[in-house]
Amino acid sequence: MAYADGELAPDERAEFEQLLATREDLRRAVARERELDLVARSAAGPEPMDAEWAALGQDFAHRSGLGVGLALVLGGIALGLGSLLYLLWSASLPLAASVAVTALMLGGCVLLLRALRARVRTRRYDPYREVRR
Repeated sequence: MAYADGELAPDERAEFEQLLATREDLRRAVARERELDLVARSAAGPEPMDAEWAALGQDFAHRSGLGVGLALVLGGIALGLGSLLYLLWSASLPLAASVAVTALMLGGCVLLLRALRARVRTRRYDPYREVRR
């Protein structure tokens, strides 16, 4: 609820408060929203301090971990698919089955690479990229 979160414009807030003065159901709803917010905040664990996030951003091991991890995952996928293709085509399976499984595997790879490419190309336009807590 925008009122309980303090997100209403001043004129909307004044209008809602006039309505709030006359409606018991709205007062109960606002109280429930505020209680739920307190419960959610108390249930959440402590967050790292901003300084810790900044230090992690400067840490070489942390920064390079994403690239290394991505390279290992993609390399593992490539080797695994290559091994599966070798086993598939060296087995005495019907040609249609080998072609179908190969098409499924290659199609999955194309879709995965397409999604990764789209993410990389649109990352600089992500409105939340620079948001700090």
